[in-house]
Amino acid sequence: MKKFTLYILFISTSLSLINCKSTQNTSSEISKTIPYFTFATLDGKPFVKDSFDAVRTKFIFYFNSECDHCQKQGKWLSEEIEVFKDLEMVFISYEELEPIKNYRDKYNFYQENITFLEDTRLTFSNLFGAETFPSILIYSKKGELIKAFKGETKVSEIIEFIQ
Repeated sequence: MKKFTLYILFISTSLSLINCKSTQNTSSEISKTIPYFTFATLDGKPFVKDSFDAVRTKFIFYFNSECDHCQKQGKWLSEEIEVFKDLEMVFISYEELEPIKNYRDKYNFYQENITFLEDTRLTFSNLFGAETFPSILIYSKKGELIKAFKGETKVSEIIEFIQ
């Protein structure tokens, strides 16, 4: 009986993580500065806070490849990717490598300023305070929060905070 209860708890937790949460208000507060973290690049190398470029504004995109809202956001971003050429863009997902790579490939996110990261320890939400898919966090060159977007966000709404 104990195993069955743990199994049900695991399944319900997993399903809640997979579902899009773009309409859900969250109680977490977005981190005002980029916190210390360790994620993995798609080739398995560590990416930490100090890995960020010190001279560019940071655009952090938290996504789930199975989320319809994240799919729409990916399409919008890819259609206007030139707008973001001067930013350091970091796409983060807790998913395994294949779904992350498939998302990258689908939207042709191969620009030199884009890095995809895997959150293997499921720490992004707690560290950054972003619990909604998709979430876009824009931080200054010095790592200070400029703007946080929860849910689908048109590129026209983002532009004023990246220039």
